[in-house]
Amino acid sequence: MSWDVLLLRLPDEAASLRQIPDDYASAPLGSRDDVLAAITRAVPEADLSDPTWGQLLGPTWSMELNIGSEDPVDSIMLHIRGSGDDVLDPVFRLADVLRCKVLDCAEGELITPRQTSGWHTFQQYRDSAVWASQQHRQPPLPAEPGRNLGTPLPPGRLITSDEGDGDVQPLWLSDRPATAGLWARIHAEHTRSGLWPLLLDTLDPGDDACRPWGSGEIFLQQMSSPTDHEPAGLLAEWWAAHTAVDEDDDALSAEQRLAETAPYGQRWPGIAPGRQAVADADDVAAEYAQAFLADRPQARLGLVVAASGAEALTAAGWSGPANYDNDTAKFSAVIRDWEHRFGACVVAVGFSTLHLSVAAPPMTQQDALLVAAEHFAFCPDNIWQGTRPYTLAAYAEQMTGVHNWDFWWD
Repeated sequence: MSWDVLLLRLPDEAASLRQIPDDYASAPLGSRDDVLAAITRAVPEADLSDPTWGQLLGPTWSMELNIGSEDPVDSIMLHIRGSGDDVLDPVFRLADVLRCKVLDCAEGELITPRQTSGWHTFQQYRDSAVWASQQHRQPPLPAEPGRNLGTPLPPGRLITSDEGDGDVQPLWLSDRPATAGLWARIHAEHTRSGLWPLLLDTLDPGDDACRPWGSGEIFLQQMSSPTDHEPAGLLAEWWAAHTAVDEDDDALSAEQRLAETAPYGQRWPGIAPGRQAVADADDVAAEYAQAFLADRPQARLGLVVAASGAEALTAAGWSGPANYDNDTAKFSAVIRDWEHRFGACVVAVGFSTLHLSVAAPPMTQQDALLVAAEHFAFCPDNIWQGTRPYTLAAYAEQMTGVHNWDFWWD
C-alpha cells in the first residue's frame, strides 16, 4: 500500500484540476535522458540502475519512481511508503527541476510543498488496515471512500449489515446505476486505494431498494477468512458431496447421475493446470463490465475494502451460495486460486449469482473438462439447472475459449 502522487506538466495558473479543460493534453516532461539527468540533479541519492523504475530511500520512508518505458516521458508516478513529512522535500525538488506540478492521486487535487493532509490521511488509513490484518479482521471502510480515490464518486451511502448490533458497515453503495467506465477507473486504482469495485445486481430489476445490498442483507459474523482454507481440498470435498448417489432420494438412477459427470463419474480428477493469459486481465475485466451492464443496466456500484475481488465477496458479507455452504470465505478461497491460475477477476455479484472475467480460459476440450469439474464442485447448479444436456461434457464445450464465468446457486 502506498501514497501515490503524480508529477506532470499543467498550466502555470492552474491551482486545481477543476481549472483544467477536459481536452487539455499535458506536455511531456522531456526526453528519457533529460528526465533521468534532472532526477539525478534533484535527488542524487536516487538509485536509477533501472531507468524505468527508480528507488529513493529516506530515514523513515521509501519512494519508488515509476518513470515508465516511453520516450519522451509524459509523467512520473511516485509510490511513497513509511512516515515523516520530510518526504515532501524530494517530491517538490523533483517537481521544481522537472518544471511540473504535484497531483495527490488519493485526494484528486494539486498540492503545495507544505500541504500534508493527503499524506497524513494515507498513513491513518494504512495503520488501520495493518491493525485489522494483525487481528485477522477486515480493515474498516472509510467514512468517505472517495477520499481514497482519484476518481470522483457518484452519490452513495455506507450500508449497515442487518445482523448483530447493526454497527458494521462493510459496503458503500451508489444511489444510482453504475457505468462500466467508472468501474474500470476505480478498478485501476485498487492497488493504491485498497477499494475493490463490484457491480451489484438486484434481486428484482425494478426494486429501488436494491436488495440485498441496499436493504443490508449482508452477513459477516459467521464467516471465516479465505486464508483459512485450501482450495483444492474444498473442491475435492464438494465434488464428493455432489456426485454421491442416493438411490432412495434421487430422481435419477445411479447410471444417469454418474453420466452427468462423465468421463470422471465419482472420481475427482484434481484441479486444472493454470494457463498463460491470452489477453490483458484488466482489459478483459473492463470489457466484461461493459457487457454485463448492457444486460443488467440496473446494477449499482459497490466498494469494499479488500485485497482482491475474491476477498471482496467475503468482506461484503455476500451469502449467495448459502444453500450449499454459508461460509463465503470458502468460495473466496477458490476464486483467489482462480485469480492466479486463470486471470479471473470478480466483476459483478447478485443475490445468488457471481460473474467473473477470465483472461486465461481453457482453450481445448480436455482442459475445459477439468475446469468444468471445478465449476461443478463450486456451483453444481451450473450443470444441474443449466442448458441441456445437463452434463459436464456439454458444459465444458460451452465454456471453451470464453472470457467470462457466470455462476448461479438455487
